[in-house]
Amino acid sequence: MLELSHHADPMQYWEGGNYELNLSFETLRDRQWADVLTTIWENVSLNGPLAARYMPGTPAAEKVAVQVPPPTAVVKQHGQIAVNGQAAGCDVQATRSIFECVSILVPIGMFHGLTGGTTMRGKHPELTALDEVFYDVALHVYSVAPFQVASLGYERSCQLPSELRNDGEARHNFLAAGNFLIQEAVLRTLEPDLTPYQEVRQGLYWLAARF
Repeated sequence: MLELSHHADPMQYWEGGNYELNLSFETLRDRQWADVLTTIWENVSLNGPLAARYMPGTPAAEKVAVQVPPPTAVVKQHGQIAVNGQAAGCDVQATRSIFECVSILVPIGMFHGLTGGTTMRGKHPELTALDEVFYDVALHVYSVAPFQVASLGYERSCQLPSELRNDGEARHNFLAAGNFLIQEAVLRTLEPDLTPYQEVRQGLYWLAARF
């Protein structure tokens, strides 16, 4: 079970890299950006956006308005995310540049005993609890603005279909890791065999984490 850390230095909660949900979109209009970000912050597992970073065991800062990024900008807002009945700190980052992506970033310093790295998910099955929160958020977002790829994991980054198609190593690593939702049209350009995948919405497939 994921357990919150207890740090003497509050900044240690924000160290160690991030366990992430990254939602990659083709193109979003201003209204869609607002819908996506509002949907994320209205999820039952999130609280925010907040005026300052949340440190476990301290009162949360006051709420602020949801910010929609202008073109060619990146906007990051702070919040809380509930996992196993515990409130951890998180950031929601909206990237509107040469690619369009929204990320929920949860520092692994929030949780006791986690060590980052490419094998992190296999070593820490307790991260299933955070994956379940991310999965729920992703499906709610998909209902208001369909993403192309939603990747879950440590420092997973925004997955761009064009890069996955053109970079064989990146494509192999992405498919081998699993733990992602993907539109059928994108998936068929990467993987001819859809047998391992579960269709969770019409035209949207899920592949669980592979260890």
